[in-house]
Amino acid sequence: MDATDLIFKELFKIRYVFMRLNRSHPSIARDRRWKFQFSIIMMIIFSHFFFLSYPVFYHDIRSGNFAIACLNASITIICITVTLKYIILLYHQESIKELKTAMERDYADAQEFCNEDKEIVVQYAKRGVTVCKFWLVFGFGSSTIFPIKAIVLTGYYYWKGEFVYVHIFDLTYPQPIEDYKNVTICFWLLFVFNNYFGLLVSSMFVGFDPMVPIFMLHTCGQLDLLSRHISTLFVDANIEEIEEGLKKIISKQQDLCKLVDSVNKNFSILHEYNMKATTFTLPLTTFQIVEDLRQKRITIIFVAMFAAAILHFFMPCYYSDLLMEKSEKFRQAIYSCGWEKCPDRRIRQIILFMLTRTRIPLGITTVFYEISLDTFAEMCRQSYAILSLMNAAWK
Repeated sequence: MDATDLIFKELFKIRYVFMRLNRSHPSIARDRRWKFQFSIIMMIIFSHFFFLSYPVFYHDIRSGNFAIACLNASITIICITVTLKYIILLYHQESIKELKTAMERDYADAQEFCNEDKEIVVQYAKRGVTVCKFWLVFGFGSSTIFPIKAIVLTGYYYWKGEFVYVHIFDLTYPQPIEDYKNVTICFWLLFVFNNYFGLLVSSMFVGFDPMVPIFMLHTCGQLDLLSRHISTLFVDANIEEIEEGLKKIISKQQDLCKLVDSVNKNFSILHEYNMKATTFTLPLTTFQIVEDLRQKRITIIFVAMFAAAILHFFMPCYYSDLLMEKSEKFRQAIYSCGWEKCPDRRIRQIILFMLTRTRIPLGITTVFYEISLDTFAEMCRQSYAILSLMNAAWK
């Protein structure tokens, strides 16, 4: 990849394709056709929310089947998560379009950069593409476990001469569905219905979740460019050139602040929800993994759910932490740029202004918290406390 390949749609084609498939992409016209498709998608999600939450409260817990209760409760949380992501994409579609336009503008400007600057932009673009590929593998890897398990076990029981249908989700449906769920035509209808839900969820994770890391990585790349520019600005330059260069850097710094503010405005509620949801999803899946290990077995579904729950909140925390690190690096570059060798008072005032602006590093926030690896560690501690309570209650 070189600078000429920096086209947003082509770079992040993976998430573009999947957002088009699940009809959540902001560029899709909101006409009657889309409204009909969106209504069908919401009906599928709400139906699964009902079918998953119903047995948790009315069957699984009462019968002491805590393994299935934990799994169904975790998938119920996923239903809410996917719905919230649809709402955010719909409500903030214009703002998300502006973020995409800002990145495209920066990519266009990169065509005129020197080779060293181009390499920085390309490097961070590649990292964004890697995030998309990672979610492609992880998103579909987690969801395909369910239909593969159902098909393999159904074939296994048939081979043993004890044929029985194994469903994608181990649910106790409301009547009369429960009585007919093992009838061949009903089984295949439920199989297709549940499998479509799994693909829908996977497509949303693959299309939506790389979005914030991509924006953050791009901002990190631009901060690296600014750090590099200001570090060489005071070398063999007159006062006018220095002042002009500082104004350009300040203008770009303001654009990056607006970009991060827009990301926080669009996604702060979702990040707050993800933090709370992960706090409960982790102990639910970990509890069953521990129980399986006590019985000297392991269920790959719970392991995949555990890994997906960790990844879902870890990625925003990691890239927000990286952004704060790059912001601090930019602040240090301003201070060590050689301003003390320039006697002009106006230049020094501009430097002081820039240092003041960078006093608080850029980063992603929730409604109440600043997202970082420290926040992720705190979430893990809370999850462990809940897991300890569950183990004590179980014993």
